[in-house]
Amino acid sequence: MALRLSQTRLLPLLALLTLTACTQPHRVLEDANMSEQIASAADTDPLTRLGLRASTGAAAGYVEDKGCGICHADKFDSYQGVGMAQSLRRPQHAPRIEDFDLPEFLHAPSQEHYTMRWRDGKLIFQRWQLDARGGRINAIEQRVDWILGSGHRARVYLYGATSGELFQLPIAWYSQERAWGMAPGYDRADHDGITRRVRRECLFCHNAYPQTPTGSDAHWAPQTFPADLPEGTGCQRCHGPGAEHIRTALKGGTTAAIHAAIVNPRRLPPDRRDAVCFQCHLLPAVAMIGPRRFERGDYSFRPGERLDDYLLHLDIDEPGRAAEDRFEINHHAYRMTQSLCYQKGGITCIDCHDPHQPLRQDTRLAKVSATCAGCHRPHGPQAAPAGSGAPIAAGDCVGCHMLRRRTQDVVHVTMTDHRIQRRPQWVAPLAPLRERDPEISAVRFFSPQHAPTGAIGNAYRATAVLRASAGDGVALSRLDAALKASTPTTPTPWLDLTAAQLFQRRFADAEHTLEMLLPVHAANNPQLIAWRGTARIGLGRTLVGLDDLRQAAMSAPDTPEFQFNLGLIQHRTGDYQAAVAALTRAVTLRPNLVSAWLTRGATFAALGRRDEAIADYRQALQINPRETRAYIGLVVLLRETGRNAEADRYLTHGLRIAGDPARLRGQLRAQ
Repeated sequence: MALRLSQTRLLPLLALLTLTACTQPHRVLEDANMSEQIASAADTDPLTRLGLRASTGAAAGYVEDKGCGICHADKFDSYQGVGMAQSLRRPQHAPRIEDFDLPEFLHAPSQEHYTMRWRDGKLIFQRWQLDARGGRINAIEQRVDWILGSGHRARVYLYGATSGELFQLPIAWYSQERAWGMAPGYDRADHDGITRRVRRECLFCHNAYPQTPTGSDAHWAPQTFPADLPEGTGCQRCHGPGAEHIRTALKGGTTAAIHAAIVNPRRLPPDRRDAVCFQCHLLPAVAMIGPRRFERGDYSFRPGERLDDYLLHLDIDEPGRAAEDRFEINHHAYRMTQSLCYQKGGITCIDCHDPHQPLRQDTRLAKVSATCAGCHRPHGPQAAPAGSGAPIAAGDCVGCHMLRRRTQDVVHVTMTDHRIQRRPQWVAPLAPLRERDPEISAVRFFSPQHAPTGAIGNAYRATAVLRASAGDGVALSRLDAALKASTPTTPTPWLDLTAAQLFQRRFADAEHTLEMLLPVHAANNPQLIAWRGTARIGLGRTLVGLDDLRQAAMSAPDTPEFQFNLGLIQHRTGDYQAAVAALTRAVTLRPNLVSAWLTRGATFAALGRRDEAIADYRQALQINPRETRAYIGLVVLLRETGRNAEADRYLTHGLRIAGDPARLRGQLRAQ
């Protein structure tokens, strides 16, 4: 049986840029006053004299990128025009490449209309539907807090919640088409809307490491971000933490000591040199993201390490698609590693790309054919093969052997295929594609020679499948067996096991796993206590489970799930006043939490506070216009309060838009 996955974790907007070393000689600071100040403050961190501060916590030893520009001004300045430097920006700081004057965009499958407009210096997203008379209904607007992607090919848009979480908006700008369209994974009627959460492993390749506490980047730690995120993937993601490098220079260290305190990727052994690029530009399958090593945090990779010691990439098979035909937007390195030119040591990323230069100014990119000529004899012009577009000029190696293709996961985008083919297969590489969910028939390690074997290897593969599809019963059984056979001491895979057991309603198994985890891995861990409460409630022990939920919510009051689960059970047990308090806290922390709005609406209705209930049901529909339960609750209350015309309006619209119109029709008929 093949595994079909929804593309709900796609954030594939990495620019085709790689890394190289800074070759500009170190410049000694000439400001005499500054030198005197530093010398007279032996006990003061020299960084403070430059207005810099070293990061602490999960990603320690990093400084603001402006510190790099003090001695490496030319490379620092040119890098600001590179896609990697622009991969995450505040709207006010991002180049305006979009056409914000275009008419509204209609997504036919969901019958949703969209615009993106500037208003009073803020970028505002709007979405609405039209009722039977052509009036706006289920309308919502949201300020954009972050723009993700350089825009060389596409951009998507994010907003933040009080909880510290980030969420993606459903539309994207496609630069090649100069048009708005649905973001990857959204071109369907039942898309995620404004509720798709951004995870650390997704944002990992789009910005520098943030200042965040130690341990907060563990896989099962809350997926939250500080308000003050770095903007763009800075110098130190490629060269390593820079604080000690700058300190050594300011203290007058030797040239050798200064160089030893920073990483020059070009001087690394080949596998570690390539790992600097591959940490972001190697992704064999966006539908099956390889897990970090269980003991590693998301922000723990450092240039100079072997990538496989941090991240275990997985490769997949897709039914009906040959392995050599798989081509995704982030397949630069994946396809290049399939080339004999790479396998025989002939080329690597930085032979053709200077990561400090924008694409239009990259002299290496302009001389790719000269790199090829180091091993191959150039030939004359070639005729245009069928489907290739234009004739191939003399010496244009890329035009023939690295053809441009449409990516299968982001169907509005075309990219250069980095699999260098001796005899390219020209099969309509630019032809339009329809977005479809990926289907997976096999999962394996991309680098088996560096991957764990035996039971622990099976645990990693099963974990990856469950993270992509928590309802996979086979993967759950395999993970359970693998953990019993390998007994890893890190809690991460056990937490994956517990989460899948709860998702699949195997409450007794989950409680058993938690009884083993709690004494060993933090008896007061709010997540484990909340999960234990869920398991106990699922087993019918509601009151003791409610005590667990209450304890978790008190221990971590800023976690929306804890507040919602507590309010849900309080509602079910008739403790309505307490439920309102918990659910209000939940929607304050995460305003797009539809289930919390629905439950609070039902709680208000039970308390006789009908107007507040109506407002909550409307809010739920503004977030998710397909939510059948909201139409039912809203229509019933509108009828009860004598607003029959409005009730008919929502009923008519719901019968056309709701996810389960038959349930809507049947339940209201029974009223």
